Amino acid sequence: MAVIACFISLGFGKIQGKLYNLPTTLDSTFDAGGKIKSGLIIANTMCQRTTMTTLLGSSAMVIQYGISGSYWYAVGGGIQLVLFAYLTFAMKLRAPGAKTALQYIKTQYGTDVHFLFMAYFLFCNFVIFAGLLVDATNTINEFVQDLMPEFSSMLLALLIGGYTIIGGLGGTFYVSFTNSAILFFMIVFFQFTIHVYLPQGYSTIMGNQTQFYNVLACSENRTLISNNSILSFGSNEEWKFGFSNFFFFFGYTVLDQGAWQGSIASKPRSGVLGFIGGGLSWMAISMGLATSVGLVFAYLDAIQPSQILSEYDINRGLILPVVAQELLGTTGIYVLLILILMAVMSTGSSQVIAIASIIVYDIYIPYFQPYAKDLQDGICELCNKGFSDVFGEFLHEDTCRCVSMLNCEVCRKDDKIRRKAAEAKETLVMPHYTCNIHKDYRVYQETLLKFANWCVVLTTIASVPVIWPLTSIANAYNLDLVRIFLVCGIFLNSGWMPMALAVLWRRSTSMGLISGCISGLFVGVFTWFLVNISEGEEITLVTSTAIDPLLAGNISSLVTSLLVTLAVSAAATRKDEARTDKGLKIINPLTPWVEAYKNDLYKDRNTDMDASERYIDTPSKEVLNNVYKNWRAIALVVPLGLTILMMIVVPLAMQTQVMSYSQLSAWMIVSFIWTILGMQFIQISTVLAVILPLVQFVGEVVEGRSDNKEVGGMWGQKKRVRMKSIDTIASTLS
Repeated sequence: MAVIACFISLGFGKIQGKLYNLPTTLDSTFDAGGKIKSGLIIANTMCQRTTMTTLLGSSAMVIQYGISGSYWYAVGGGIQLVLFAYLTFAMKLRAPGAKTALQYIKTQYGTDVHFLFMAYFLFCNFVIFAGLLVDATNTINEFVQDLMPEFSSMLLALLIGGYTIIGGLGGTFYVSFTNSAILFFMIVFFQFTIHVYLPQGYSTIMGNQTQFYNVLACSENRTLISNNSILSFGSNEEWKFGFSNFFFFFGYTVLDQGAWQGSIASKPRSGVLGFIGGGLSWMAISMGLATSVGLVFAYLDAIQPSQILSEYDINRGLILPVVAQELLGTTGIYVLLILILMAVMSTGSSQVIAIASIIVYDIYIPYFQPYAKDLQDGICELCNKGFSDVFGEFLHEDTCRCVSMLNCEVCRKDDKIRRKAAEAKETLVMPHYTCNIHKDYRVYQETLLKFANWCVVLTTIASVPVIWPLTSIANAYNLDLVRIFLVCGIFLNSGWMPMALAVLWRRSTSMGLISGCISGLFVGVFTWFLVNISEGEEITLVTSTAIDPLLAGNISSLVTSLLVTLAVSAAATRKDEARTDKGLKIINPLTPWVEAYKNDLYKDRNTDMDASERYIDTPSKEVLNNVYKNWRAIALVVPLGLTILMMIVVPLAMQTQVMSYSQLSAWMIVSFIWTILGMQFIQISTVLAVILPLVQFVGEVVEGRSDNKEVGGMWGQKKRVRMKSIDTIASTLS
């Protein structure tokens, strides 16, 4: 599987390289060119969210909370991705050139806030990565007897690191697309088996619904936590679980650099569609699989003379393996193992890229190896001259006139010579750059690219000595690391709301953000501890991760951080003192972000920009807001509407102590349609996740060939509006 993923990553990279003649650069490693289409964002978002817990733990929610457990797990854990669409949209308009969310924080709020949120992001990525690999290691060890944990950790590192190193972020998107197709196919295979075909002696859900319903309705088995019927929907414990899930996953979404990568790799429009579609697609997977597998397990358990699994085994996520083996035998185990490896590949690679990008862009470049140390605002790092927004000062000898590499004829000649030398394979030493403006910076970027590749390698390798001891310690002392990771959500919930305000609220201040994070952390932990004591039971890992303590800790941490950030920031500024956005000036002089936005900017003939090719000349925030004003409304209204519908309207409409036969039939049909017909390209979100990337890629092939024929040259990019050069402007003024 690792070899196949490497070939996919390498193959798509080669194809796009031939079409557009785009070289591999530092930025393209971490933003995949910045123009990834929405279909790939949907597939990548859905695959990143599909973890071991999604596959193995979601079906346990049906046994713990009833049939609504799978719904609350899916909606409570996936609606954040839908809401996240608006936050990423706002970030793309404020800092289109940022390669990490933390880059914007440093530019806008300074070093102190940057260090604070860097700690949050790295902690979040570590928890996600560690939790994923520990779960995967334990699960693989369950399937394969006498397999040492250190060996399985090495296998997972090889599986994740191989194609990530080869293809960078762009490679992970195409592998995620392949994974999404395989995931849907495998889950549809499970669904078809459960709904249509079961071994002789069992009653299928779709074949004999009456018998299936009677067994569940008459069962004496009760849900483990809510102590209700398996067919209940809407008890107090179920509502608590849903909203606890809702608040818990926000921290793991907003403070996860892996989640931001989908936005960084796309334009605002594609990002909005990608996160909304990705969230809906993930809900389809988790709800459909968990509902079917959970109910079938309850059915199988009810017709057996004794319990199939103990409560401990259910909490370990063994429901799906038991159902797969019972219904499909050895084939079911192989299918499940493929699903697990697919989940580890996509989520693991995204975390490797996320951690490496933070190390490169937020630690190494700004604090250890900047291109120009002590560079002041408004000074070009290429020529060390000042920028000017005054049109007439283009003629001044002390004003920067540096163009981007994309618009530099000398750089194009350099690239043509180096490309021919690489194709000839006559020498290992490439010809030197000759462009006086860009040559030093290009060498600097190539050095950083080598460092970034080593970061990806070392991050992957470092997972082995980190995960193996964690797994060994947990097994030796019988620790449940999943419960420990649940407690970590309280820490993260103190940081995600200040992070959101830092992007959305223009009056946010550094002191307000720091105060909000620290106060939210202390209040959240104190409330969590206080609720634990008030329960009157001995404080253990099990009792401390119950619904009530976690819900209280998460909500208090969230609310406190929000109120303190608002109060401190509002007290320090007046309404007319809103900060100016500095994020638009986060620019790579070689490949400025405005090049990727030109088609969108010039679709509106009323949009006008300074007639210049300087890399620093970018459209104002007003221009960007006007171009994407319709998508801003979509990014706000659609997620809010879906949240109200799924978190309030649907649960209230379905609320009942025991579902009737007709209600269960309708609910199962909805679940059946959402997953099975989705794979057959009827359900919209699944169509976007599986079909749209292929259509868009074919379109890119045609467009790329057309552009290369029409324009030619190194970059092969057709420009709808050719901006006048500075020399032309200068001659006109003179």
